[in-house]
Amino acid sequence: MMHMFARAITTLMLSAWTVTKLHHFQLHYIEHGKSYAAAQLLLDSEVCVRAHLRMSLREFDNCDTAEQFVRVSPLNRAVYSLAEEMHVCGQNRCAILYMDITDRLSYIFACVALLLALMCLKLGRDYKRQSIVEQSEVLRLPQHTKKFS
Repeated sequence: MMHMFARAITTLMLSAWTVTKLHHFQLHYIEHGKSYAAAQLLLDSEVCVRAHLRMSLREFDNCDTAEQFVRVSPLNRAVYSLAEEMHVCGQNRCAILYMDITDRLSYIFACVALLLALMCLKLGRDYKRQSIVEQSEVLRLPQHTKKFS
């Protein structure tokens, strides 16, 4: 009964996770499709078609960015976005964790030092206790019990 319940819960959670990831994939696909269409529209406009207009825009020319964006299809971009979302370090999670750890490094060192001190104290007390127990075993007189028959 319990095994069946655990299997049902696992199946339910896996199904919910799959549906959620499919939904995220659809959202990424729609978002990248809109960006792809906008980039394609920019590339087809007079700004990117006419070289003299493009050169006069200088640093405000977004045609290079649009060309790079159009090289990857919206479907592939959606797959890449979903993979980055699912990856452990995706969307800069590891960088954020690294920053959190380095910001709190002094507290971490203090806690580690405190734990080491407590462990040394406990090991010292255990050593003393064990030596006292061993000394009491050495100094204890043997006990004889008489058997009455």
